[in-house]
Amino acid sequence: MDFERRPNPKGWTPPKAPYNPYDPTDLRPPEGYPSEFKIPGNQPSGFSSVPRNPTQYKKVNETMKRLNYTPRPASELYPGQYKVLRRVDTNQRLNTGTRWFGMFVVGTIIVYGSFFIRWNDGSENVMSSFYRARLKLEEKMGKKLSDQDYEDLYYPKESKMIIKPVKDSEYIPDELRRTTESAFALNTPSERHVLEATRRLQDQEEAMLRELDDHEKFAKTLVFHEEEQNDVKPVSSKSSWWKWS
Repeated sequence: MDFERRPNPKGWTPPKAPYNPYDPTDLRPPEGYPSEFKIPGNQPSGFSSVPRNPTQYKKVNETMKRLNYTPRPASELYPGQYKVLRRVDTNQRLNTGTRWFGMFVVGTIIVYGSFFIRWNDGSENVMSSFYRARLKLEEKMGKKLSDQDYEDLYYPKESKMIIKPVKDSEYIPDELRRTTESAFALNTPSERHVLEATRRLQDQEEAMLRELDDHEKFAKTLVFHEEEQNDVKPVSSKSSWWKWS
C-alpha cells in the first residue's frame, strides 16, 4: 500500500486566499479575492428584521479573525513570543487621593454615628456602649456632663423592643418535637415527666416537714404541762398534823 502523496500536476500553484492586507509580500490580484466581497453583517436585534450595516471596526475585526491575526508586536528579548501590554496608571495621584479620601469620609461617618449620635431617643440599642464610652471619657477628662448625658451614662433607659415568644412548632420539626409511640419511647422519660416527679417529691418533703413541725409542737406542749405539774408544791405532813392536833 502506497502512503506517499501523489505529485501535483504541472502548473499547479498553492492557493493564496484569503487576502492578507497586513502581509506586504501578498500581492492582491486586480479583480480581488472572493473574501473581500463577504462583508460581515449584523444580526437583527429585537423585533427588527433588517440587519444593520457593520461598522469599520467590525469589518477589521472579522478580517483579523479569519486571518488568525494578532496585532501584537514581536518580543525583542524572547524570540517567537509577543510583547505583553501592561496597563499604565496615568492618574496614580488621583486614584490614590480618591481612595484615601473615600476611606476618610466613610470612617468619619462611622465614628460620628457610633460615638456622637444619641440613637433611639436614649433607649438601649446597639450603639449605646460606644455612646456611653464617649461620655465616660469626657467625664474623666473633667468636662461637666449635662443632665441628659448623666442619665444616659448612669441610668440608661431600657430597650423598647419587645421580643415575642416563638412557638416550638415554628422552628422545631414535628419529628423532633413529638415522640414516637413505641415501647422504647414509653419507657424513656421526657422533660414533662421529670418535672412531675420533681413536683411530687417536693410535695412529699413538704408533708414530712409539716409532720415534723407538728410533732415538735406537741412535744413542747407535753414538756410545758409536766413543768407546770412539777411547780405545784405538795402539802407537808407536819402542817397537816398541826392543823388537826
